[in-house]
Amino acid sequence: MAAQPLGPFGSLGDVRRAGEVLRQAQASEGNLPSIEEVRDAREVVEAYRSAHAAPLHAAYMGMRSCLTTEGFYVDLFNLDVSRRLKRLPTIEDKLRRLPTMDLSTMQDIGGCRAVLNTQDQVQRVVERFCANSLRRNRRPDRIRDYVAEPQDSGYRAIHIYTRYHGRRIEVQLRTREQDSWAKIVEDLTSKTGIDFKNGDGPDEVHEMLRALSQLLSQREPGEPYSKELMGVLTRLALVATAGLAVGSHHRRTRED
Repeated sequence: MAAQPLGPFGSLGDVRRAGEVLRQAQASEGNLPSIEEVRDAREVVEAYRSAHAAPLHAAYMGMRSCLTTEGFYVDLFNLDVSRRLKRLPTIEDKLRRLPTMDLSTMQDIGGCRAVLNTQDQVQRVVERFCANSLRRNRRPDRIRDYVAEPQDSGYRAIHIYTRYHGRRIEVQLRTREQDSWAKIVEDLTSKTGIDFKNGDGPDEVHEMLRALSQLLSQREPGEPYSKELMGVLTRLALVATAGLAVGSHHRRTRED
């Protein structure tokens, strides 16, 4: 099979090799690539990243169309709907964390997200989106249901891996509670400098995050926070205020 072209920038094989160069450049020992090799690799990766812009826009509009069809009007209901291209430093970090990751098959270079009120609403949009994808691509999307099987961290959402214009795009659908949990993790990371999202930090904090995820999953929309839930939130706020400084030996690698 001929290599898939990327315009003037090469093939998926070139992307794969560029990813390996960027991974090797972050190693502490071994045969490190030259400055010129790293520069050339970054140019290839930036070109590949840019090739996801139009497919991402198409996926974003497709998701908004599904929301509207299901009666969830984005502006009327003030829904949080967003999209993003993964930045080059984030791509490089993911290649470092996941030694077997093939950049040419990375599924979340382009990603969009919608946050709804309830899990039933999320499921309706998932079914609508996947039905549309099946008609468009003539093959089913791949789904990761982190609600039925939450990640070890406590992360909950539904991820759809689809294709637009031949590029892989990730679509995330969450409830407001699931999104609140994810933002708390991001806030902890920002305030402490510890990458809790990717497993860094002390076990006690991860236990609190798992407990928080479980408590939020049991809460009905609009229901007041329980004393137990407030207690966990208070302890996590103290962690953020303290600005913990923990060594990298707490790292636990996992795939996003």
